[in-house]
Amino acid sequence: MTIQTVRIGYIGAGKFSRSRLLPRLKSIPGVELVVVANSTPESSQKVAQEMGFARSAKDWREVVQAKDVDAIVVGTRTATHPEICLPVLEAGKHLLCMNAIAPDLKGAMAMLSTSQARPNQVALVYPAQFYMREEILMQWLLQQNYVGKVLHVFDYWYTRFFGLGSQFEVANRWFGEHTRVLGYRKGFEIAPRGQDHHARDVRPESNIVLAELASGATITYLHSTVAGESALSRFEVYGDLGTIVCYPKPNVTSTDAQAKVGFYGAKSGDRELQPIAVPTEIKAAVEDPLGVPVEADFIAAVRGQKQASPAVSRFIDGVRLMQFANAWRKSSESGAWCAVP
Repeated sequence: MTIQTVRIGYIGAGKFSRSRLLPRLKSIPGVELVVVANSTPESSQKVAQEMGFARSAKDWREVVQAKDVDAIVVGTRTATHPEICLPVLEAGKHLLCMNAIAPDLKGAMAMLSTSQARPNQVALVYPAQFYMREEILMQWLLQQNYVGKVLHVFDYWYTRFFGLGSQFEVANRWFGEHTRVLGYRKGFEIAPRGQDHHARDVRPESNIVLAELASGATITYLHSTVAGESALSRFEVYGDLGTIVCYPKPNVTSTDAQAKVGFYGAKSGDRELQPIAVPTEIKAAVEDPLGVPVEADFIAAVRGQKQASPAVSRFIDGVRLMQFANAWRKSSESGAWCAVP
């Protein structure tokens, strides 16, 4: 069978791109790395030689205008996305962008509108790497009605940064549309608790978000930067037929680990949670060490072979995340419930 060649252009190949995306793209049959543009010509040339691109570009516009490129990955910072991604779409190229879709809702809406006007072009947002290894089993359990009708969800996460968007991204695809939120933030007058991943002092604080879902269920996000290493990040899912508790494995960008990982469950009437065994039919997919194969899904979507996994965000998901973040911010400032558009 002939494999359709997909020619890749890359704008902004940073550390994560070189360690994760590019090696996985190169491993896919029929993918060609054509041209890369980084912040400087010297950096572009270095990445081209290191990763096997046919050539480097002096400016990102050369990548957009290249006639021998079918799809472009944009790995630059979020603030540059509207400036770069809109021309990519207008040039007829498929697009995978990293980080948040845009710095604000206006930019996200512009990107969504442009992509919707070109339905034959693939436009995806690389997902945050939280709960990617748990994605397949959680979706399978929910589809198998393990907990029945979902009534309430708790999301506990303990990091040196707030990162509400990454948690919403997970909850939105697992449990559906959020309709309104009530947000609360509390800072503590104590010494910073170390530094975050950007070498900034960690603000000692707790954050709480209560949200209602279109399904009729509720979800509570509970975040802390002051909880110690004994705190366990997890999703707790409570339904009318049972319970699921999911403790995540460290994601591919983190060396942090916690004492407990995996899935535990109980049916109504059970007094104790028990480990949930992985069903044979999804065992291979669940045991993929990198979780959902985002890069392979993108290429398959470009080839028209299949749609990308729901774990890979569409532009509409990026817009919903921005709307949720704006509603949370407004609610936390006003102390009142705020509707999510």
